[in-house]
Amino acid sequence: MSALYTYFKALIHPGQAVLLFALRTIAAGLLTLYLAFIFDLEQPKWSIMAVVIVSQPLAGMALARSFGQVIGTTVGAAVAVLIMAIFPQAPLPFITTLALWLALCTAGGTLLRYTSSQAFVLSGYTAVVVALLAIPDQEGTFLLAVTRVTETLLAVACVCVVSLLTARPEAVAKGYFAKIDQVIKLTASHAAEVLRTEESEADFQRRQMQLLGEISALEGLRRHLYFDAPRLRSADNLVLLLGNQLMLLTSRLTALRHQRELLIERWEGDLPLEVQQLRAEELALLEQLAQQGRALSGADRQRFVTLQQQFEALAYKAEQQTENMSATLRSLAWALRWEQARLLQQLEQILELSDAIQEGRPASCLYRGQSSPLHLDFTLASMNAIRAFTALLVSGLIWIETAWDGARGGMILVGILCSLMATFPRPLMAAQSYARGLGLALLVSAFYQFMLVPAISDFELLALLLAPLLYAIAVGISSPATAGIGMGLGLSSFLMLGPQNTGTGQNTAIQWFEFAGAYVSAAMLALIVYALIFPFRPALRIRRLYGEAREQVYQLSKMPATDEQQFAFESRMTDRLTSMLGLLPAANDRAMQRLYEISLACVALGVAMHQLRQQAQNNALLTDAFGQRLASALRKTGRLVAGRDDVQLAALLATLHQLGDELDELHAASHEHLWSVFRMRVALLIVVSFLERHGDYLQPQGLEGEPQLAH
Repeated sequence: MSALYTYFKALIHPGQAVLLFALRTIAAGLLTLYLAFIFDLEQPKWSIMAVVIVSQPLAGMALARSFGQVIGTTVGAAVAVLIMAIFPQAPLPFITTLALWLALCTAGGTLLRYTSSQAFVLSGYTAVVVALLAIPDQEGTFLLAVTRVTETLLAVACVCVVSLLTARPEAVAKGYFAKIDQVIKLTASHAAEVLRTEESEADFQRRQMQLLGEISALEGLRRHLYFDAPRLRSADNLVLLLGNQLMLLTSRLTALRHQRELLIERWEGDLPLEVQQLRAEELALLEQLAQQGRALSGADRQRFVTLQQQFEALAYKAEQQTENMSATLRSLAWALRWEQARLLQQLEQILELSDAIQEGRPASCLYRGQSSPLHLDFTLASMNAIRAFTALLVSGLIWIETAWDGARGGMILVGILCSLMATFPRPLMAAQSYARGLGLALLVSAFYQFMLVPAISDFELLALLLAPLLYAIAVGISSPATAGIGMGLGLSSFLMLGPQNTGTGQNTAIQWFEFAGAYVSAAMLALIVYALIFPFRPALRIRRLYGEAREQVYQLSKMPATDEQQFAFESRMTDRLTSMLGLLPAANDRAMQRLYEISLACVALGVAMHQLRQQAQNNALLTDAFGQRLASALRKTGRLVAGRDDVQLAALLATLHQLGDELDELHAASHEHLWSVFRMRVALLIVVSFLERHGDYLQPQGLEGEPQLAH
């Protein structure tokens, strides 16, 4: 009921952005309906329903979604014509084939994102709509398909025209850079607390989760930025790289905190005075960044480079054995100083990237990759496909057995619920939200059907009466929390009203009652399918994503050691971690949060292993035997992380420690061209630290009894 309360509250106090979107939706909807009457389209309701589906609060996203609508509707209509031609008098094969097509499109809509997802979803339920509506007149299937595509094109054209006339690309870009500034400030504050290492583990995790939530929200803005800010479209890869850098930075901070804890446990007495002074300057700079964000002056930004060089000098001092400490402590001190230098370098790069994006110029820092690969969840796609197939097949069997014509109309709603709602993170919750919208639609459409519409004699009065309904629909779909209610209200209302091109005609009262019963039954069937077939269990899904994250590390270890592969790994891991982060509140379990933390640490682990392989290639300071042993150890590490049972943790750690000792000896024996060896030592320490911290959770027996197919 909280969603309904939020919806009604938004109706009364919509806010400026929602009000502007509502006005744009009203204009596009009424223009579409008016032109549908002018062009003498038989069923104008499908045009205005397309407006409801396409409309988005941001104009650019509406344009992108319109493109997917056209492609999906065209392909779906063609498939409906083909299925009807093959099975004109065979209802069971007809329904089965239609259900298979809906399942395929639902899987594609789940697997892909953005415009591609929209095209798959529309292709699925457009085929259902056209094929089922053509049953009374099978010879007119092709004409019906052409009409359906024409209605969609009309709606898309109207939405695009209104969106282009009212687009505000600079407002979207401004919101994006404001969010970047907020994330950078929070990151600086978090980094300062990590360097102090005074807060408890619980406080650290709370701050870490808050930062990751903000980075996840920033990724949502990035998706809009590409479509809504054309000036920044060419910088889309830099925008993606910025998000990856922020996510990787959180993993670096986790490793840095762990290294500081290890050093504090072993260090006796006070830190050297120069180290204390340098840490004080670093903390002061981070606190200044936490206050000023991107407004930090150029002179202050130069301090990042200066401090980075000073930390590198301290790391080199530790390596030269000028300080009295054990070999292990020297390695930890060197790694910690080196990591702090990399932290400062990464913060400076993040500031540089944000400036380059805003100014539309190339970034001077490292730039990797041309594409933006995402995590493809084949398991979830398969489950949604099975649910869509089952729901449409069951509703089709009910129609065949009962010969109730209303069941045929209900199948259309089943197609919408089991394809469109499946693309939401929690389909059952989205379907429940749609059902609430359907309940409102029953009341609203009854009021229109029996009280208002019979008194309408011209389009002007019809437009005046439909404007409040379109406003209520727009307010609902303007927010993710109430999008299902808005969709349910909009699509169901126009399905039951059914404005026709006979003056200002509409469905009859008998048709209204028949459709109402059919749509309520269809909504109940869809809810039952979502509740019983692969019910939502966030803990199982987190475990599955956790396993996939570990497997991703192993797959990276078998790929060529190139920057492009590392960029792809970071992108997929970031996308997967975003999905896991959205599931944590529903799971509400400390064990699930621990799995998320390990998955997050896998990002740093994968990058460290990748850098080890990169630095070992053609390295003149390393012997062939050492290179082979290192490659074997990294392969075993990947297999252990992926849960293979042929690797012993203790033996692997002993091998990694031995390799680290040999690198330490190499440092002492030579003082030239050691840069790559330094980086290898740090990366090796990160790998060892990960295994020592999370090794118990990586053992295969920890996953016994888990289902192979988990939601």
